[in-house]
Amino acid sequence: MMRWIQYPMMAKSFQRLVLCGMACLCTGKTLGIEPEDLLHYKIGNWHFRPHGSTSLTANDNIFFRDSSAESEALFGPKEGDVISQLGTGFQAALGRNDINTFGFGYDYLHRFYTDHSEVSSGDHAGQVAASIERGKVRFSTAHSVSLQTGIQGGNAQFVEQNDRFIFSDQLRVSVDITPKSDLYLSGTYGMTKQVDSIQFNDIESWNVAGGYGFGYSEKLRFFAQTSYGEQISSRLGRSWGWDTLGVSVGAEGEFTDKLTGTVQLGYQQQTSQMTGKAGGTPTVTLELEQLLGRRTLLTLAYTRRNQVNIDAVSAASVSDSFRLNLSRALGNRQKWFASIFASLWQNDFPDIDRSDQALSLGASLDYRIQEWMSSQLSYSYADFSAQLPGWALGGIDYQVNQVSLSISFGF
Repeated sequence: MMRWIQYPMMAKSFQRLVLCGMACLCTGKTLGIEPEDLLHYKIGNWHFRPHGSTSLTANDNIFFRDSSAESEALFGPKEGDVISQLGTGFQAALGRNDINTFGFGYDYLHRFYTDHSEVSSGDHAGQVAASIERGKVRFSTAHSVSLQTGIQGGNAQFVEQNDRFIFSDQLRVSVDITPKSDLYLSGTYGMTKQVDSIQFNDIESWNVAGGYGFGYSEKLRFFAQTSYGEQISSRLGRSWGWDTLGVSVGAEGEFTDKLTGTVQLGYQQQTSQMTGKAGGTPTVTLELEQLLGRRTLLTLAYTRRNQVNIDAVSAASVSDSFRLNLSRALGNRQKWFASIFASLWQNDFPDIDRSDQALSLGASLDYRIQEWMSSQLSYSYADFSAQLPGWALGGIDYQVNQVSLSISFGF
């Protein structure tokens, strides 16, 4: 049973400050200040939009511990806590042109643990993006970097609090060859760099893809592409790498008046740089949104891909991920929104006879207080299990329950 307890004085003071600021925004008209004046600044052609959030979360297993007697003897019993979170940030954009754009942003999130103040932490994240269109040529790029300092675990065999940097880069160039078709070249790069971890691995990957796209209609596009990349896992000065080669076909846009999304099917071969052993697997990217009437939205997502993992340095895996979400607007004023979700995840390691599974369930109720402010009450349940041959316990099996209440503001 989770215990609701008073949270730290610092967190309480910060949350009072945030809530007071929100109250001032709510009564902005009586003070002669419009909320838009505080949440949208314009300097020349630049537009700045600040945003923020505050939340309370009751978590009954913050260290992702197994409740078995053997696990408790090694790692201790499950421990819960109440976590206060405060977030703030901004987005900046140059001009209002949707075709030629440039923007950047920054976000900070701090977590205050009530009974475990030693693991209180803060995360930083920055982003920059741009897109340009000149005649038949289109160019877009997006880059992000974040510093995460909280507890690292969940869907992994280890749990540890440490600092890690996460980098992500995307680049795409396309050229129209006819009014309805184009050739494109895209590249992605990602890295997770552990700063001082003794358990988790550094992960690095890059991928280059080239393809052909055809506009079947103004709202539906087909494409075919081939890709080549590399995935690297390293730890304590040693590295393991895999080369990947793939082909795929797909479609994106509006399939019907009520069904939109992306469907991509392919095949990818992965070759070990250490042993030369090669293996292939079908790949899938499925992201669909279906309107069910005027107020209900069903979202389906499924992916299947090769990947490397932060807790298995010398073995790659094949991951299947499925998520289903149902959302509905309530009432005639459409200020209330309810949603439920379910997700399944399977991660198989054919070279080391390991298999991971995760199930997540949850529900939320949202209320739009103002156009620029909303609140949410949510519950989530997660169940993770892994078969780990040769490990002391033979595997992991833990559950996490969370209840959260949050308020966010910003346009």
